[in-house]
Amino acid sequence: MKYKLFTKKHVESQEVQLQPGNFIVTSSNSLFDKITHIVTLSRWNHAGLVTDSNGTIIELETHGIQKSNISEYSKKDYYVVDVDMSKEDRKQTVSYAEYMLKEHSEYGFLTILSIMFKILTHSRLVIKLDGTLICSEFVAKALAEGGVIWDKDTSLITPADLYKKFVK
Repeated sequence: MKYKLFTKKHVESQEVQLQPGNFIVTSSNSLFDKITHIVTLSRWNHAGLVTDSNGTIIELETHGIQKSNISEYSKKDYYVVDVDMSKEDRKQTVSYAEYMLKEHSEYGFLTILSIMFKILTHSRLVIKLDGTLICSEFVAKALAEGGVIWDKDTSLITPADLYKKFVK
């Protein structure tokens, strides 16, 4: 799959035009983000989906799904990934994100704990509550709506997985 990668510097200097369907990987400071950082051994513990050229992001935080702006990450490192998609695929990706925003999905605390258990024990058991998502699962599901194919269930995708697939 083709994609382009941009750093915070590219975005802030306006060398790149953000597009709907881009996504961001970054680091956040919530308790679950810190735990994710420790368990996945990756500095990247948060992800969000860009929904327009103004940098609007839909993301899942521990208090639920919300809209924000990429400018809120100006004091943190991040990468923006521009996956090669058609306009229609971008529209489908963003439509999924906006639908989920209206549905008020809750943060998947149990999913995080289950993924951590799976990573630490190499178990095949994953427990998830219906109607809950984690940030990277949300981004992975949105990208899947735009045609991105994943090698594992999107509920198991971590921010580190997004980083490894597209950045590293």
